Amino acid sequence: MQNNLKINPYVNRREKVIGFIYVLVLFLVITGICSYILLVRETGLQTRSRKEVTIRKMDRLRDFRQMQSAQVSVVDSLYNRIVEFSPAVNASYEENDIKFLIQSLDNQYERNSWDKRYRVFKHVSSFYHMWFTDKKELWSKQENISRFRKNLEECEIGLEKKKEELKRNK
Repeated sequence: MQNNLKINPYVNRREKVIGFIYVLVLFLVITGICSYILLVRETGLQTRSRKEVTIRKMDRLRDFRQMQSAQVSVVDSLYNRIVEFSPAVNASYEENDIKFLIQSLDNQYERNSWDKRYRVFKHVSSFYHMWFTDKKELWSKQENISRFRKNLEECEIGLEKKKEELKRNK
């Protein structure tokens, strides 16, 4: 059996133009996709900038750790000073030293407020400030209570004396 199909060896001009446009569009699309992959997505410049960003992050982390280790002695000193602080002793220099140390911790956060890791200094300073204030307030209230008890005892003694005087005068 013979194939009755005849292939025309001659192609007209319109078919040639359509074929050329088809191949040209296909070439441009493939070139665009390859260019995007090679030039935009994974360039050496972006890799280099990523490395620089990573190096900067590591430097900031190292700086934070150095700052943290330097502030450990301040925190320990502040803790010991607040524990040993006695409001009964009128030593304003001790109170000023404690306030200065609290403020130095607070300043560490203020200088680096853009970095969330430094918030720990703000939290520690606010904790010690509250503790220091509460300690002074507690001492003041205890002193008031003891003074009121002493006044109450004096009043009770005075009242007993007045009652005895009234009984004698009757």
